[in-house]
Amino acid sequence: MKKYSFASLVLLFLFSFGACTSTTLQSSWKAPGATYTKEQFKKVMVVALLKDETTRRIAEDKLASKDTTFRQSYEVFGVEQKDMDEPGVKNFLAQNGYDGIVTMNLIDDQKTTTYVPGTYQGGYYGWYGMYYGGYYSPGYYTENQNYVIETNVFSVSQNKVLWSGITTTTNPIYIEKTIDEVWDAVISRMKQQGFIRGKK
Repeated sequence: MKKYSFASLVLLFLFSFGACTSTTLQSSWKAPGATYTKEQFKKVMVVALLKDETTRRIAEDKLASKDTTFRQSYEVFGVEQKDMDEPGVKNFLAQNGYDGIVTMNLIDDQKTTTYVPGTYQGGYYGWYGMYYGGYYSPGYYTENQNYVIETNVFSVSQNKVLWSGITTTTNPIYIEKTIDEVWDAVISRMKQQGFIRGKK
């Protein structure tokens, strides 16, 4: 009968229920000289570009909790606004005092298969035991679901994108947790690039 090390059993257990959730920022762009300050952005609309209405509302509620200046788009745009053209939207935002817009858009979702190599207990000589003691834990394949999200920050007065970033989240479980991870990733990069300064 094969024996497994405790570490190997733990890894096998975790991967049998799917890999842990993780979010990484793949790329970002900042408009030259652009910054995000409370003085410039006193009222900001947050928009989750998701097809499912319930998920969209959950995502926007989570985003709105990140800053007191944020407002959910689903509370602002009603039936009478859905057919507005671009000039109408700009006019609506300006009239209602919006300085900026933050959007999160699911641009891709894809499955990937990863091979997890087998492991054996002990040092470099541990390979010897797999012939006589069964210390070897065989390799296996695991399937991951990856979601690619684009986050954009728009200036209403300047009518342009000031910052954009692409993140990849692997094996998301809850939309709220995914929003938290994406937000932490983009805020960290924004601070590194000098787009925002201080606590945000």
